[in-house]
Amino acid sequence: MTSSRARFTGDGRIDVERVDLGPVAPGEVRLRVDVCALCGSDKRLLAAGSPVVPGHEIGGTVVAGGEGVTVPAGTRAIVYIPVYCGTCVRCAAGLTNQCLALGQLVGWQRDGGFAEHVDVPARCVLPVPDDVPLDVAVLGLDTVGTAAHALRLARRTRDGDVARALVVGAGPLGLGVVAVAPHLGVGEVHAYDPHPGRLATAVRLGASAAGDLTRENQYDLVVEVSGAAAARETAQRVVTPGGTVVALGESNEPYTMPATPRWRRTDCFTVRSFYFPTSEVPENWALLRAVGATLRDSLIHPLPLADLPEAFARFVAGDHVKPCIVTEDAR
Repeated sequence: MTSSRARFTGDGRIDVERVDLGPVAPGEVRLRVDVCALCGSDKRLLAAGSPVVPGHEIGGTVVAGGEGVTVPAGTRAIVYIPVYCGTCVRCAAGLTNQCLALGQLVGWQRDGGFAEHVDVPARCVLPVPDDVPLDVAVLGLDTVGTAAHALRLARRTRDGDVARALVVGAGPLGLGVVAVAPHLGVGEVHAYDPHPGRLATAVRLGASAAGDLTRENQYDLVVEVSGAAAARETAQRVVTPGGTVVALGESNEPYTMPATPRWRRTDCFTVRSFYFPTSEVPENWALLRAVGATLRDSLIHPLPLADLPEAFARFVAGDHVKPCIVTEDAR
């Protein structure tokens, strides 16, 4: 059996090659990739190159299983990115995103979904309910799953619901935060993004465009999703005393606490969130039933695998919010 896959060779180059697929390893399943979304973090691999096939927001159909696998062929599934051990105390408690032995992420340290087929550990297969299309289900990974988990963590710092929140950065993850926030006890949601198209999408999804962000003490909750230094500074400035800053954005720059009078005199929580545990998956399906189709229609630009270089070019330029490699089987 042969299959196509993309290789990122660095400096923005993507090569698509045909390879022979061997037998499926014990404990693993092979999926036909029906949808794989582009993520902002993939831009780092596009620039630097990758020894594995990138792509970590994967939805597909099981076509084969290795020894010891009970997942039946034909199962529609999304792929849980962290290759968790399943046996440590965190995993036993359902907190698989906190696995104490975590060593690999799909699409980062092992082959991901910018391919026609991908092999993953069976425990990383999350079966999709029959009423959820795959191109909606895949948003349950980074866009909704990560966003919802971050808000659930933030709520643990609060005595009650959040009256007023700001989302800084209206990329796919920030837009996921905007979409799910009203379903997780957040009242008024504001958003900021320097890209007018992305900000307009946040407004269409229910946020209000933020006003003057030079003033201090405006928001009980600030979710910083861009990873940019200016966004982090804004978050520290506009959070109210006693409020919460969620550091959800990523970059290659260190996250620093500013040694300013404002920071020294502000009593607040700073929360870092990573992905979501499998214990939250049932709640995330409920969220997807409420907001998934709207998010898909607002964010996703479907393209075939052969157009992956063009998809990244449009993504990097900001023309497309969430390009996805999609087959006809994804809907």
